[in-house]
Amino acid sequence: MWPAPSVPRPPSTLATTVLLCAAVLLGGCTSPASDAETVSEELEQLASSYEVRLADGLETGLPVRDDGFAYAVDLGNTMSAAVALGNRSLFDRAYGMIRAHFLRVDTGDPRARHTVLWRYKPGTAPDASGSKETGLLADALWEAYERWGNPEHRRMATKVLDAYLRHGYWETDRRFVVKNYYNYGTQTLSENTWVLNQMPHTVRKIACGTQDASLFRRANAMARFAEGAYLKKGFSREMYDKGIETVFDGADGYYSPNGLLKLQSSLEIAKALLPFTLAPAREVIGFIRASYPDVSSAYYYNPRSKAIAPLAETSEQTYGLSEKALVLLLATRVRDSPGEAFLQDFVDREIVPELKRRRDESSSPFYFDVPLMLEAAQRYLRPDQVPAPPGESECTL
Repeated sequence: MWPAPSVPRPPSTLATTVLLCAAVLLGGCTSPASDAETVSEELEQLASSYEVRLADGLETGLPVRDDGFAYAVDLGNTMSAAVALGNRSLFDRAYGMIRAHFLRVDTGDPRARHTVLWRYKPGTAPDASGSKETGLLADALWEAYERWGNPEHRRMATKVLDAYLRHGYWETDRRFVVKNYYNYGTQTLSENTWVLNQMPHTVRKIACGTQDASLFRRANAMARFAEGAYLKKGFSREMYDKGIETVFDGADGYYSPNGLLKLQSSLEIAKALLPFTLAPAREVIGFIRASYPDVSSAYYYNPRSKAIAPLAETSEQTYGLSEKALVLLLATRVRDSPGEAFLQDFVDREIVPELKRRRDESSSPFYFDVPLMLEAAQRYLRPDQVPAPPGESECTL
């Protein structure tokens, strides 16, 4: 069991100065405030240029990846970033594309209604929903309602959340588990379950906003399920299959194929558990901080020794923009744990150079990576203007 989350406290000015001195020791420590301003100004300028690129790209049509498909998760990430940035036109354009090509409304199958098609390509028949994509749309719509007060966003958020929860079922021990997709052809849920697709933070957020006690119970039950996947150092196992318990003695159903642990997955799971426990976020940030510069996108978990080690020491395994964005996002939510010096150093060392390097690139998952970074940058630059989502710290249910 993880320790109860503590309430973040801003470091004192003196403590911040001392830490910043240590962080920039080789370059002296004459003006940490001006150093922080320089880093923030660089990040602000880069974030603004990327925001323009996002908007301009959507003006030309759906963001299509190299395989010819447009992905709902890319547009969902864009909607979330647009809310954080206060960019309503960007939100409306991305949401319009979701409604036109991904959101299942006019369907005779009640189990498919208000689910989100995971990917779209003209001339290709819709095959399945994505539970993560459906939950992400519900989250973005609710955030938009909280920011701009449009009752239609609230109404649709609750309908889409209901569709997301229809991907789920109750375990006998009162955990709530969401499956990966709903197959439109066979009208069945997927057999497998990825822990990554559990979004208890979204369910709790909307439960608190609507004062729906049944949603609140599901949020807690889903969080218990996600917590059960935890290993150590901020890492969680990837999948769940109850049948494993009948094959291996002592198994609890959670596993990672071939012992593979993806950093992205563990970061997403830590984010989903923020309203329930801060420990995974604190621990994965601590792990990355201690591992720098040898941070990998994939790790191997040895069940015998219980050791976690990089899968490979190659440039291809170096973690990328979306993972760095999630690290920054988590660090802004637990600011007291890594400290302001770490945040400034991380942005200066990891974020700004990465954004500069990719400034003239338009990689295939551009609309997946960049919105995550823009949201994280906004929370770093303006923590008071972009409060933590409702339900993370208080709820009267």
